[in-house]
Amino acid sequence: MKKIVLTICALFFVFASPVAALEWGGVLSNDTGIETPDFSDITFKQSNGVSVWFNTPLGDAFALSGEVLYKYNFVKPQNIDGIFTNIIDVPLFKFSGDIQAGDGVISLNAGRFSYADNAGSVVTTTVDGVSADFTLSVVKLGLFGAYTGLLNSLNGLVEPAGKNNKFYDFSYGYAPLGLNVEFPYLLGNQALGIQAYAILDCGDKAIKTNNYYANLALSGPISNIIYYNLASSLGFVDFKDLMNYTTFTLMLFPAEAVSVNAGVEYGSAYDGSMVMYYSPLAQKTGGKIIAKAGFTYGTDIMCLDLGFKYTIGYDSGNKKFDATTTIGSGAELNANFIYNIFSDLQAGLGFTAFFDSTQNKANKYTANLNIALAF
Repeated sequence: MKKIVLTICALFFVFASPVAALEWGGVLSNDTGIETPDFSDITFKQSNGVSVWFNTPLGDAFALSGEVLYKYNFVKPQNIDGIFTNIIDVPLFKFSGDIQAGDGVISLNAGRFSYADNAGSVVTTTVDGVSADFTLSVVKLGLFGAYTGLLNSLNGLVEPAGKNNKFYDFSYGYAPLGLNVEFPYLLGNQALGIQAYAILDCGDKAIKTNNYYANLALSGPISNIIYYNLASSLGFVDFKDLMNYTTFTLMLFPAEAVSVNAGVEYGSAYDGSMVMYYSPLAQKTGGKIIAKAGFTYGTDIMCLDLGFKYTIGYDSGNKKFDATTTIGSGAELNANFIYNIFSDLQAGLGFTAFFDSTQNKANKYTANLNIALAF
């Protein structure tokens, strides 16, 4: 553990040596929450943390940026001893820049950074790797390659490798590889994106599976105030089993500070030639249809966000969508309010209510208070 901490500190000070050009800052954060299924069995959650970030230019075209984080999570179910977890992480450490290449621009990211595919269902996590994009006036070409085995599973969505380390528990090793072709102005202002991904299992599981995905995304304006986004991911498990995740969203901007959205998501399940949609590097899961709607009002000092989801689970045994028997089926209401008290102090409140439509009646309610102080 001491070696990890010393390495983090050494990297920070070595690469931040051009002090005259160094920009840096930090955030102190607080997250206090409760969760209850029936207003009697209450779980208390508390997390506090501090993060320090820096950014320093390297010549005229490149820069080095990074972030070091410490936080703790405390979970205390009712009538059960609490669980305390310390976390040290480096969520960002990347070399980036733009290079003029003829009529185009090459954009490069190398190191540790966040990455997301155009469907939001294949890779939506922090990675250690390289991404390179070549942007021309009519097309954008991209390459992506990474590895997850050095990430801290305590501070991410990738499952742990099974070492059970404190503070920094290494994630399981996957190697995502990707190709991207995007036409940003196809047929007017419509954008078309095509992506191909392979997620290779590089860990030590007894049974390994490699997943492959082909993504298609189409987005753009319908009118001056109405926009849409359609994205679909077709996946294969070892080039055998087929799976799909598709999402469609309409976005309306009737006023400067107001936005309204509505849409639907579909994830395949075990049915006929399809299997349950899954990616080890994203939180989207199959076996359901989700109808959703949202309202947002935002200004320079505050933001109010209201959302509604209704999930219908796919029961493979009945070969139909059934909201009465499948785990996770039900309606969810959420409200979030963020207020900038000062330029460097922000507070937020969040509430979620899930009403289970299944025979289990596993309703769940959560409330969170978030405070962040920048320095």
